[in-house]
Amino acid sequence: MVAIAGYLDMMRPANCFMAVISVLIGFFLVTGVSYSFFSFGLLFAVVAVFIITGAGNAINDYYDIESDKINKPMRPIPSGKISPNKALLFAYCLFVLGVLLSFINFFMFVIAFANSIILIIYSRNFQNKILIGNISIGYLAGSTFIYGGAAAGKPEMLAVPLILGVLASLATIAREIVKDLEDIEGDKRSFLKRIAKRVGDLAERFKLTKHGVKLKFSENTATSVALICILLAVIFSVLPYHWGLLGMGYPIVLIPCILLFIWSAAELVFRVKKPKDYARISKEIKIAMFIGFLAFIAGMVF
Repeated sequence: MVAIAGYLDMMRPANCFMAVISVLIGFFLVTGVSYSFFSFGLLFAVVAVFIITGAGNAINDYYDIESDKINKPMRPIPSGKISPNKALLFAYCLFVLGVLLSFINFFMFVIAFANSIILIIYSRNFQNKILIGNISIGYLAGSTFIYGGAAAGKPEMLAVPLILGVLASLATIAREIVKDLEDIEGDKRSFLKRIAKRVGDLAERFKLTKHGVKLKFSENTATSVALICILLAVIFSVLPYHWGLLGMGYPIVLIPCILLFIWSAAELVFRVKKPKDYARISKEIKIAMFIGFLAFIAGMVF
């Protein structure tokens, strides 16, 4: 029982359920809320995304062993509940099972297979690389809505979940960058303390110069990318209503979402003075994303 609990802990069920909710939203954006809740496509999609998300979390634990020994010693692997080799085998078995369950149709299979590869590469190579790691997370967040839409088996109707996926990706990239900027000072101090031990993860973000520790990408570059993502999200958000894909409920609920996105962009440009400012902006982007999801649901219903 202890081992089973450890494997479940590695999967992080709460995160898996969040991915499931995204799949449900994507599915009903295609079929409409009046559609019968039971569908083999939806059932397989929900189980597959839960499993693949869990696999991604498990393999992340495998590659985070050394840092977890310090920061999270009670996690299943550093605590000794599960061996690293068993954890890696568990993750790969979940990936294979999730991809097999996605054979319901071609689009589901392609997304599941691609996401599995990206989750593996991200955990092994990208999670501590600024920008490319942020983009990976953004894509993964948005793809679950598209995957849910694909489960409906109507590829010609994927426009709405695709737009929502793009919006979620752009907003997530912006938020991930802002979160990184919030942690810069703490990461710099950690980097200097650990460099003597040849720890390479933070070195993906920083470089030593004669002037001290510098980000490999400047704050201005990271901020510019975040701003571009926010502004693109605002532009893309008007398309579903402009194309007649969603009802009047969509623009009504979307208005505060757009205003909050614009406000967070303005704050990034004019009001950032200390790390806690980034924390506030990150929260604002997260709230705007949530309102955006509600807008899509409102557009389906009204």
